[in-house]
Amino acid sequence: MTLTFVAHNTPEPALYGAMASVLACQRGVGLAHLPVDWNKQRYADACQHVTAEGELVSSGLLWYERLSGKSAGKVWQLDDLLSLHGGKDWVIPLGPSQLESFTKLARAVRDYSVEYQLVEVERVAQGYQLGRGSSGQGLWWRDSFGRFTAGHRTPPMPGARRLRIALIGTYSDQLGSYPATLAALGDAAEALGMAVETVFIPPRAPENVLLGTLQDVDGVLMPGGSDMLNVAGQIRVAHYCLQHELPVLGLCLGMQTMATAVIQQMLGNTQANLAEADPLAPLKTFVPLAQTSGHPQHRLGDDVMKMCSDSQLASLLGEEATVRYNHRFQLNPQFKTNLQSYGLTVSGTDRSGTIADGIEYAAHPFYVGVQGHPELTSAAERPHPLISAFLKAAANK
Repeated sequence: MTLTFVAHNTPEPALYGAMASVLACQRGVGLAHLPVDWNKQRYADACQHVTAEGELVSSGLLWYERLSGKSAGKVWQLDDLLSLHGGKDWVIPLGPSQLESFTKLARAVRDYSVEYQLVEVERVAQGYQLGRGSSGQGLWWRDSFGRFTAGHRTPPMPGARRLRIALIGTYSDQLGSYPATLAALGDAAEALGMAVETVFIPPRAPENVLLGTLQDVDGVLMPGGSDMLNVAGQIRVAHYCLQHELPVLGLCLGMQTMATAVIQQMLGNTQANLAEADPLAPLKTFVPLAQTSGHPQHRLGDDVMKMCSDSQLASLLGEEATVRYNHRFQLNPQFKTNLQSYGLTVSGTDRSGTIADGIEYAAHPFYVGVQGHPELTSAAERPHPLISAFLKAAANK
């Protein structure tokens, strides 16, 4: 058994495990990851990547899943890894907090009489490479969508019009904390041969800046996220998209804010809000899952979404689709009937038919949201059809 520790001394959670994943795939061995601490005040979504099995792990482990096609798995305690898998070689990424205690890690490995080596990730002008002794090959860099690559991407079709897509989030959050949304947008753009320019709009920007920037975009991608301070800005953007018939796709929190904007419009009451963002809101648009008997407190991992026949989602995803989830709140059941009459259809549900997993607004060119995270199952050669459909709608705007 040999352990290869790959040290990437960067504060960005989105880079955690990236070059370790490259080395593990090149060697044909497994990647194991240990507990790691991040600056959650700076990177709220540092550990929002969820595996198919329902494990919440560092968001940078997305790269292992994209490169290997395998699950990033669970967080290991070093003693368990050494005692349970004595015959296997592993590549183990190390972040800044782990590097600070590497002497202790190394001592524990030696106590098991296990061989190990430490390889450092080197930052060069063009990108990243593995240091001496790694046997890893090649220079890796991040393209305009933040995707790790060692080769050339397919250029857009000649003469293709450049689409301007607003991603409601800061550049640092989308590139440094949770890279999956931007990467999935790149997958779809590349597969469609579209030239896409991403416009990052901070959701906490002043309202005139927030809405003014939207005047010159072709579509809006409303991402998920755990920072409730972004909710008010997302709701303002959703109202703008409703009023100007601007194509918009919402993912998890994005779906929740889009549904909330419609509820506010339907009721003529801007006080309606997510319970998670405003526990004192007089009208709560999204409430804890656990308030409904039989529902989990936290829904994590792959689950089936069932589509209503003749819906936009059904035409894109079929009658059923497996989607990855990470949420603790659901659309307040008391609004479902009135929303249906108002024109917002709950077109996707869980197996029981009680959790709203997808919404669409019939009176709008493309106002679609899903409670799950399709961006986590996207790949360069396999873009998610929902994100591809959104780009097509933006191109037809």
